[in-house]
Amino acid sequence: MFVVDDLISRARSSLSGTKRPKSIFLRRAVSDAYYSLFHALAFLCADTLVGVTKRSDASWRRVYRSLEHGIAKTELQRKEVRSLDAGIKLIASAFLQLQEERHYADYDPVTRLRRRADVEQLIRIAEAANAEVKALSEELKVELATTLIFKSRP
Repeated sequence: MFVVDDLISRARSSLSGTKRPKSIFLRRAVSDAYYSLFHALAFLCADTLVGVTKRSDASWRRVYRSLEHGIAKTELQRKEVRSLDAGIKLIASAFLQLQEERHYADYDPVTRLRRRADVEQLIRIAEAANAEVKALSEELKVELATTLIFKSRP
């Protein structure tokens, strides 16, 4: 998943070259870490529901683009979803933490980001969650994809 790996690489490179990166680079790295996980989940949904071999099809792109930040957050907060599997619980926790940190980094101009080490930790959290997304069983991928894309009804 080139997008996912590229975002992690860009997050890491935002921190390279100096002991004290400028705030804008810390902010960019936090945002990139979150988006790496968001895109990993979008790939999971489209690959699982449409198929890896159909990535050039409009239907694959439609599923990929149907993942919504707010709905994903709501679903990943649900106890029923978090209790499906330890890997999904890790993914959910990482997504929620990274999304909150991204909101501060992207939308709050007076929030002063913490230390470089804190941002590096967020990148590691994203990497671990991305690895969990890849490692899920096919059955759990289907469960997670349908949970994230389709509206739950009682």
